[in-house]
Amino acid sequence: MNIFKDIKNLPAFQNAIVTIGSFDGVHKAHQKLIKRINQLADETNGDAVVVTFHPHPRSIVFPNDNTLKLLSTTEEKISLLRKYGARNVIVVPFTIEFSQISAREYVEKFLIQQLKPSILVVGYDHKFGLARMGDFQMLRMYEKEGYFNLIEIEKQEVEEIAISSTNIRNYLEAGELNAANSLLGGYYTIKGKVIKGDGIGKTIGYPTANIQIESNLKLIPPIGIYACYVTIGDRRQKGMLYIGNRPTINNAGKLTLEVNIFDFNDNIYEEIIDLEIVEFIRKDEKFNNLEELKNKLDEDLISTNKILVEEDKKNEQLEAIATISILNYNGEDYIETFLPSVMNSSSKIVDIRIVDNKSTDNSVNFIKEWYPEINLIELSKNYGFADGYNKGNKNIKTKYTVLLNSDVKVTENWLDDIIALMNEDESIAAVQPKI
Repeated sequence: MNIFKDIKNLPAFQNAIVTIGSFDGVHKAHQKLIKRINQLADETNGDAVVVTFHPHPRSIVFPNDNTLKLLSTTEEKISLLRKYGARNVIVVPFTIEFSQISAREYVEKFLIQQLKPSILVVGYDHKFGLARMGDFQMLRMYEKEGYFNLIEIEKQEVEEIAISSTNIRNYLEAGELNAANSLLGGYYTIKGKVIKGDGIGKTIGYPTANIQIESNLKLIPPIGIYACYVTIGDRRQKGMLYIGNRPTINNAGKLTLEVNIFDFNDNIYEEIIDLEIVEFIRKDEKFNNLEELKNKLDEDLISTNKILVEEDKKNEQLEAIATISILNYNGEDYIETFLPSVMNSSSKIVDIRIVDNKSTDNSVNFIKEWYPEINLIELSKNYGFADGYNKGNKNIKTKYTVLLNSDVKVTENWLDDIIALMNEDESIAAVQPKI
């Protein structure tokens, strides 16, 4: 992933597909948008570009607003955008001066002159410029003048992004970590620098890395003990995270974050580490002495290890081995009739994608409503059979790809024998099943 923080020295993007937003938390709805612009870039041989801001615009426009809590700091956001497939990320310095430019200046000097988008992908409620005077209709005027093509993010998708962010914050503040992680599509992440502590943890057999957070706007989950993963460089370890004010040690009420990293003794002071918070273990408690604290931590260690072993197994099972790709054009009846059988194609995890060749019927809306879990690739025009498949299947990463007609009814687990055969004999490149 390419990262650009100097907007005056941007590269000449090729046929840029641009989307703009805060991308706080880079949750599931954001991830769908990233996939969408990547798909458009693949289709048009262009560059997919995500534009975001630092610091968060609200912190500049409303500096006295103490209600703002962020799911991700800028560096966390960059890491998450990388994880979820963003290809080019522009981090725009959001200053008082930038907030004061007029809507037309924003479009003409920032969007058109600096970003030079071929396609601009934004929501119907997108606002920009001084006093947020610019809107989607203004962008539509520039589209008519030939500066770029405009693709509207549907209202339901925009609302999904906003509602998801709000719900994630609410879940985290209520300590409902599993619900928050479900909407995030991953674990809630905290990135921070390891700083020196007082070393008390080491004396009771639980040395900890003390974490300093980049921003005081970062939303920190409630006080307590959590199971977590810890990434240090390219190493990912299991760990046990403490968030609290250390009542047993009497730390004058100061909130601390410290993590005990399992089977790890390296000196990592001043290093940046990533914490992925998996599950809540228990609330913080005050103990009479360090011996009582140690005994409780022994219990916590057993609970944490059990959770993370199960989580490892679950994560291994989630990796898809094959992608079933179906080309669709005005095939709502076929999808309604035959897709239920396709959903039971294998006992293993498989991805199912539908490549839509710019249908004019209701098939796309039908898929979104009844099969939201399916990866829907919406091409911008009808490319025909072969090229539709070519453009829709560019970014498949699974070991096997299945091309399946939309009007085929399949038997349950029909794909298992084919996968087994191809796994056994690496010389087999392609298989045509018996029809």
